[in-house]
Amino acid sequence: MIARLVSASGRLLLCLLALALAAPAATREAALAARTAGDYPRAIELFSALLTAAPDDAELHLLLGTVQGWAGRYDDALATLARGLALAPDDTDLQLARGRVLAWSGRLGEAEQVFRGILARQPENLEAQNMVGRVLTWRKRYEAAEAVYTNILAVAPSDLDALVGRGDVARFQERYDESRGFYQRALAVDPGSAELARRLAAMRGAGRWRFDGGYEHSFFAGDLRADWSTWHAALRYAADRRTGVTLGLEHSRRFGLTDTQITGTVDRRFSDVATGYVRLSATPSADFYAEHMLAAGGTWRVRGGEDTALPLLFLADYRAAAYAPGTAHSLWLGLTQYLNGRTALTAKILTTRNLNRRWTDGWQIRLDREPADHWRWHLAYVDSNESLSSTVIDFTRELRTRAVFGGIYYEFSPVFGVRLDLTHEWAGGLPDRNAVNASVTTRF
Repeated sequence: MIARLVSASGRLLLCLLALALAAPAATREAALAARTAGDYPRAIELFSALLTAAPDDAELHLLLGTVQGWAGRYDDALATLARGLALAPDDTDLQLARGRVLAWSGRLGEAEQVFRGILARQPENLEAQNMVGRVLTWRKRYEAAEAVYTNILAVAPSDLDALVGRGDVARFQERYDESRGFYQRALAVDPGSAELARRLAAMRGAGRWRFDGGYEHSFFAGDLRADWSTWHAALRYAADRRTGVTLGLEHSRRFGLTDTQITGTVDRRFSDVATGYVRLSATPSADFYAEHMLAAGGTWRVRGGEDTALPLLFLADYRAAAYAPGTAHSLWLGLTQYLNGRTALTAKILTTRNLNRRWTDGWQIRLDREPADHWRWHLAYVDSNESLSSTVIDFTRELRTRAVFGGIYYEFSPVFGVRLDLTHEWAGGLPDRNAVNASVTTRF
């Protein structure tokens, strides 16, 4: 009798022990299933419970930190991964995860340092190489990113991440034919990828040409002046990987008169550091536009891109506008400071030599934000003696023009996007002006 009781008790204890050992495994499976299903709150809850029971498990720190990063809880993710690295300082997966979360949170310079630190110890680590390329792309250092992906593909021609990354670099520079080629190679490696199929479908028809066209309507406070209207169109051709040529046409009605301005522009991206443009405009039988205008300018990256410092750009734009009474000159100088990978603040000063040969000045402040690759917005304030359009300028008076303006651009696909801009302008002593501009962009 006693022997049977002992035997039964032993079997019961074994069953309880088996259940106790099986419970964490089942919970981990449930957490992984929730992660796979995209139920990040549930996955975080389950992984957190597992960590409470096993606080020294470095792998659980990796799993929880990664899911927290996917859920946008970047501070929590970095804290979790830091605890994991305290347990396993040399764990490459934890280091890679930390670099990814830093990149997702916009701390691109720090992320690049993490990945380059891994490569200093493991030069052949393709995942770290790919993440360096990805971070360089997000930092708009396209030439450097292209070189990284090219080196990867030289030793691993079928590396999926490198093929997609190389296609992204070309797409962000509007080199769609080249981008399609890399996406098609990536799709051959992963034929079931719905994302690659979607990207290729969205880019169908996009080529070297881009058309921008729209309409602007201005109306004045108290109806003290007749409305203004402007139709505008521009056709740009990407002559090569760095150079674009644009022909523009603007037809405007103001003061009961009409002007048609023709514009030609050449823009050039010299490197990741410098860009420039030259523009010539002419208005036959001009009534209010400049008869001729020459404009030139560019940007120069002063710092950022090679270290943790956020990019700082120097901007310069010069314009000479010839009117019947004489020529006016203006010069914009400014700085753009990136606050993170998707937000930039620009400050400019303006000096102008008017038709009376007197120098005046002004300034502008502008905030640009790109929440996602397919849309962006801006908001700005300007105080000067010159209109926003940079074409209609009353240089004979000393009245200030102040304006607040903003806009949003939404890209439905690389082939088609829409833009809406709003302006409110106070021209000292004259009726306030409100303007609405709607335009479309298409590529082919």
